[in-house]
Amino acid sequence: MSVAVSNCPRDYRYAAPQTLLAVEQTANFGGGAIWPLEALDAVADLAHEAGLATHMDGARLLNAEVAAGIAAARYAARYDTVWIDFTKGLGAPIGAVLAGSRAFIEAAWRWKQRLGGALRQGGIAAAACLYALDHHVARLAEDHAHARRFAERLAGIEGIAVEMPETNLVFFDVAGLGVTAAEFAARLRRDGLLLSAFGPSRLRAGFHLDIGPSETEEAAAIIRHHAAQIRA
Repeated sequence: MSVAVSNCPRDYRYAAPQTLLAVEQTANFGGGAIWPLEALDAVADLAHEAGLATHMDGARLLNAEVAAGIAAARYAARYDTVWIDFTKGLGAPIGAVLAGSRAFIEAAWRWKQRLGGALRQGGIAAAACLYALDHHVARLAEDHAHARRFAERLAGIEGIAVEMPETNLVFFDVAGLGVTAAEFAARLRRDGLLLSAFGPSRLRAGFHLDIGPSETEEAAAIIRHHAAQIRA
């Protein structure tokens, strides 16, 4: 993976001064793809050389750890701050953490309070997050397996182009059916299948601990049914 660098000086008066570089692991719009460790390190080193702070949006960081076998701490080692969400694949009802240096966290606490971010009874949320860390990390591999099975099912449907997933996100395109992503999502919603439209004809399916083998097969069958209706 190559990294492009702008030739504009940092004090270029026709653009806002840049102070932060952020990456997302895994890459959502990239189909849940995993940033290679070497690329993450190279991007962080380049940013630091340019005087930028670095942040990792790690909403699905533990998906990358489970799929690639590389510790989350190693992925984030070159980044000044990292965010982990407990409400996605880890299945907690609420909760996220922001990690960084002691000085950064002190500043973050101040900004949180200024913006009305006081949280009462935070221990209840913390308990759910701790449970998720103890019990729901290794099982992310099940979500990845369900996503692959789902993608394999869609690959056999005429008019649908599917991107084979690395983790728990499956993106597919319905341009071949002659409908938009929003139109197709609306049809699926009538049968209780909720997917996100990501562009004119691209949709996303996200797999989590509430989706098992039977739900995976049912979702693929619903899509197959509506694709056949459209073709007819």
